[in-house]
Amino acid sequence: MAGRLQIKFAFNTIEDRLLFCISEKRGHASRVDFRFWLTRRFVHIFMTAIDKVIEDELATDVQVSPDAIDAVKKFQHEAALAKADFSSSYDGDNDNCTALRNKPILVSTLKIKKKSKGKYVFSFLNNKKLGIHLTAGMDLVHSLQKMLLDSVKNAEWNKPLFKAAAEESKLVGSGGYIS
Repeated sequence: MAGRLQIKFAFNTIEDRLLFCISEKRGHASRVDFRFWLTRRFVHIFMTAIDKVIEDELATDVQVSPDAIDAVKKFQHEAALAKADFSSSYDGDNDNCTALRNKPILVSTLKIKKKSKGKYVFSFLNNKKLGIHLTAGMDLVHSLQKMLLDSVKNAEWNKPLFKAAAEESKLVGSGGYIS
């Protein structure tokens, strides 16, 4: 994908899914809008993949000691978010935007390929292998992580399903053992 991108995640209560929207500016007044449904299962996979990309990127940097990885990760995350524009409104829903499909695509597969140092290609595909390939630098990866975390919090997906599950999670220690 080329051009200026805008990204948003919106929780849809009826679908109980996240709507992942990517709007790309093409030309002076036109935009193309890509829309995808993300299930809870897929969001978990996506978040795990983002964490792994961030960890792997730091692991390849020989100047970062294993003890300093968490501090460097936090610093990079804050620096990336400081550059991101979270205040502009999303333009993908306007009249000058053409959606590639009438309905959002249900994403079932995520493929990630390292393009170069600090650049990754995220492929969001449905079961028929239709979707998009999004090239992302580390700043965008950190922004996606923040946006996903905020969306999961808004959807209240991180709450335990049952009271018993909440109580059990308090009993389970860091080693996975019930105390």
